[in-house]
Order: sequence, then C-alpha cells, then structure tokens
Amino acid sequence: MQPSELVSALEALAARLGVPVRYDIFDRSLSKNRLCGGLCRLRGQPIIVLDASLGPPEHVATLARALATFDLDAIYLPPLVRATIHAQGKVRVLAPRPLARVKPGRSHS
Repeated sequence: MQPSELVSALEALAARLGVPVRYDIFDRSLSKNRLCGGLCRLRGQPIIVLDASLGPPEHVATLARALATFDLDAIYLPPLVRATIHAQGKVRVLAPRPLARVKPGRSHS
C-alpha cells in the first residue's frame, strides 16, 4: 500500500469515528521544531489537524498517532492500517513539564 493510500484509509477511519481531518499550512516562524499537527479539541469535539505542506509519510504518522488514542478494537481495519496505528501508538510523546514554582517569601535575585 502506498503512503497516499494509507493516508486515505486513515482519513476514512477518522470519518467513521466522526473525527474531522483538517489540512492547514502551519506558520513555521512560531516554532523551531518541525510541526506536523495532531489530535486536538475544538469546542469540545476531537479534530485532527495536519500540516498541508508535509508529505504523505508525515501525514500517515500523525494520523496514526492521533487515531491510536481511540478504542478501535470493535472496528475492522486492514492489517496494515491496524499495524501502522499500533506502531505509532507506541511512540512515546513526552508530556509538558510543569513550570518551576517559587516558594512564597523567598527572593531570587
């Protein structure tokens, strides 16, 4: 299966789950890192946002990572699609670290 076909299969799965997939051009001047997109919530509803300027391999990885957060056990998926989601779901995404807290009454100069 070609990456573009895998993107289509993942988009179809998102549609079955009722999760819209949106392609936008990301402003790279806001971050030094390469942004790909991912799953987010808009007005309480899940949505997957992808950087339209990236290619199918990056779209596959981002879609699969986002879809790995859903319960897909009861949904039939072609073996390659399920394996791709499973593989991306194992990718560890680091949680943001909390900001350092300063104890009251202490001055830091």
